[in-house]
Formats: sequence, structure tokens, C-alpha cells
Amino acid sequence: MSTDRTYTFQEDDICIVAYPKSGNNFLLFLVAMLLYRKKMDWATKGEMIQNVSSKPIENLPSPHLVWSHDSYDPSYPKVIYLVRDPRDVVISYYHHFKKYYGESRDFDKFFEAFMDGKIGHGKWDTNIESWIDNQKKVKNGFLLVKYENLLQDTTKEAHRIISFLNLDRTEQEINEAVNWASFDNMKTLEQKQQSHLNGDSPIVNRTMPFVREGKANKWKSVLSKEQQQQINQTFNKTLTRLGYK
Repeated sequence: MSTDRTYTFQEDDICIVAYPKSGNNFLLFLVAMLLYRKKMDWATKGEMIQNVSSKPIENLPSPHLVWSHDSYDPSYPKVIYLVRDPRDVVISYYHHFKKYYGESRDFDKFFEAFMDGKIGHGKWDTNIESWIDNQKKVKNGFLLVKYENLLQDTTKEAHRIISFLNLDRTEQEINEAVNWASFDNMKTLEQKQQSHLNGDSPIVNRTMPFVREGKANKWKSVLSKEQQQQINQTFNKTLTRLGYK
């Protein structure tokens, strides 16, 4: 639960929640266009979507779309929770730290820190389980979306999201949203709007892309057998619960 939040939830807020590096922007690009019928990009994201830990944005579209990496919090009114295979999450997280924080550890040491819950938002399974265990307490509804399903059939998941949000959208509008949220488009936009992703920090590696491959099961060629086994054993309950075993 966030302790430094300055944003106060509104009754009709829609919250996109996920453990870091779970494909958050992929889902945000899609939901924003489905919800507002407007193309959000890297330049306008900060004007259209509220970070729960940031100061309230003036003149947000209504209903507000709010994103967060928090564990379960009873004040969240309506939640779309995104999950991704942790074996891919840790790889994406490592590249994120190399780009933005000058990560000097090799991958093996970063992996151990990730498994110990010493990276960012704590242990992967703790965050996931907190929401799954309390999903029925989310007063305006809870929808679980798997990154892999979103990647494999974005249109199908878009229909699930539309139903959850009680939206009426044409197939053309859905197709436009799916195309806009594609990794190819996000990569193209990144090339045009790099300053919005790189900021002005001197330690940011501007040669590394923010939008990478966006693929599933990359872990099979990156993680060692020992690392695969460690994740399988440590996160066994949650992996089984989500169908990742």
C-alpha cells in the first residue's frame, strides 16, 4: 500500500495496476484509446493518465485512468490488474535498471536481488497474491488480464476490457486501439518522442530503447536452469494459480 500518495481516488476512477515491467504501457495505450477514443502517446501520457503516487493532474479526462504498482489497497475503486510471467519480468526489469539507473550488477546478481524482493516493489508473488486474494473486495469490480493473452490476442482482451468497463465500441474503434497499442507503433513513437522517455537525468542510457521486444517466453533462452528452478520453487503457488506452470 502506498504511504506517500497525494492523489485522492474518485468514485468512478479506473485503475490499471501491475507489478513493474509487466507490460503496463501496452495495456495503458490500449485502455486509454478504448476509454477516451483518443490516441495517447509518450508526450501526452502525463496529461491523460494519473500516476497514483504523483501530484493530481489538472483537467484529467473523465473518468480518470490511474496507474499504479501498489499492492492491494482497499481505496482502489475499480481495478484492471495485469500479470506477467515473472521469468520474463525479471529480464525486462534488469534492462530497465540498466537504462534508467546505471545498473552495474551483472544479471545473476540482479536476479538474486529480485528474488529476495530487494528490487523496487518487493516480491513479485506478494504483490500478485495481495490483489488476487482481495479481488472481491474491490467495490466497483476487478478484472485480471494476463500479459501473454494480451500479446497473443489483443482484440479478444480488448473485448473483455470493454465489457468490464461497460463501453460501447465498434469493431473499427477496437481495431484502431489494438493497432495503436502495438509494440511496433510504440517503438515508432519512441523514436519521435525520446525526450519524454529519457528525461534529463545524466545517468539515463539514451542508447538503450525503452520499448524492447515485448515478447513472451524470452526467459527460456536467458535464464539458467538453476534460475528457472529457483523461480519455479519460490513462486510455485502463484505460478500454479495463474497457469504459468
